[in-house]
Amino acid sequence: MDPDIAEVEDDDRDEETGPINRGDSEPEFDAEFEAFEVDDDNLTTTSEQVLVEGLDPQNIPWDRLQVSRQRYRETRLEQYHNYVNLREVVDQNQDRLNKEKTEVSKDGSFYGFHQNLQSIRSDIAHFQLRHLLWTTSKHDVYTTNENCINHYSTVARRATKVLDLSGASTDSRTPGFGRVQISTFCLRHDLVAVGGFAGELIIANLKKKGLLCSKRVTTSEMGITNGIDIFHGHSGGTSIMTANNDNVVRVFDAERFRCQSEHKFEWPVNLAVANPSEGSPLAIVVGDDPEAVVLDMRTKAAVMRLKGHLDYSFAASWHPNDAHTVATGNQDTSTRIWDLRRPDASRAVMCGNMGAVRSLRYSPDGKFLAAAEPADFVRLYDVESNYTRCQEIDLFGEIGGCSFTPDGYAFFLCVADVVYSSLMEYTATKIR
Repeated sequence: MDPDIAEVEDDDRDEETGPINRGDSEPEFDAEFEAFEVDDDNLTTTSEQVLVEGLDPQNIPWDRLQVSRQRYRETRLEQYHNYVNLREVVDQNQDRLNKEKTEVSKDGSFYGFHQNLQSIRSDIAHFQLRHLLWTTSKHDVYTTNENCINHYSTVARRATKVLDLSGASTDSRTPGFGRVQISTFCLRHDLVAVGGFAGELIIANLKKKGLLCSKRVTTSEMGITNGIDIFHGHSGGTSIMTANNDNVVRVFDAERFRCQSEHKFEWPVNLAVANPSEGSPLAIVVGDDPEAVVLDMRTKAAVMRLKGHLDYSFAASWHPNDAHTVATGNQDTSTRIWDLRRPDASRAVMCGNMGAVRSLRYSPDGKFLAAAEPADFVRLYDVESNYTRCQEIDLFGEIGGCSFTPDGYAFFLCVADVVYSSLMEYTATKIR
């Protein structure tokens, strides 16, 4: 991750060009949105309102603006500037990437729009880190806003703070730290693990009050916690793995939170995800290097190096039912699918519309892979078609993260925007 780039929340360019938060881009066509505020009495847009009343799913009043949705989309595509670290390499190899690209039909209709909740706001601390949304059931969603982890219940239709790290009050001041600027978080097995800009690791149990762990995993000034994974370790028990900008992957036990192992790399690590297969010691590691590394956590050896991406990677996901299949997402706008039995070439290469692939999530049944760009587009790929079919979700705004519910019934994504920040819910269609 690039530590020299200002965080999104500090980016004052939005005051000049409109409410769509900037991360990777600097478009100049957002002024038409500035005069409109969200109607506080109408903070939920439903599928019925979209179908019957013709409302925009994000409640954007296109009929009151000086530009049509189609024209605005065209201009966004023309003016959006994708951020890459290795610009010369990406430009020189664009033709090769285009030749490798898998032809994908966008005729899928796997999840239908259900509702958009503008009362559920989210934000992004660093524009390259987009793992900021998790679900624990089809009714329970967790997002981050103003350095708090918030829970939303679709049944009670109520949002509550489950972890306040803002430092705004005595109760929200983390022991030893005070305020923690949240860079990423992960939620599994009743645990929520939060990473911070100063290398913090904060852990709490959702069923118990109070913090379980509050520590800094590194003393490096550039040690921001970029990614976290919670998993059942190969030796039994629950483990927590952090990926930090100090080039180290660390694994902690979830009982006493002691560091069980450290794995050092030659570049900043942006994400490390353990293979979900029972007993597997493997993890996929991506960072500030075009190669993705398959790490054996037991031997600390890099057993494979996956070559093909052109720039730095921030996203990765294992297929839940196939221990040999893993997906990686890169700033060159591509998602690559790898079969570890044949690692010399990608099984499929899917490219986005305008930006890096910053978040990847397989559905729990392994039928779909969600790939989120930094803004405006999320694709749901049909795995059974060998990734040649997809459903494209087209919206406006920076995307903080996406998540399938554990039963696969619903798919959520969060939009971080000055005016149109929201939580969007899609539900499985009968035609899948």
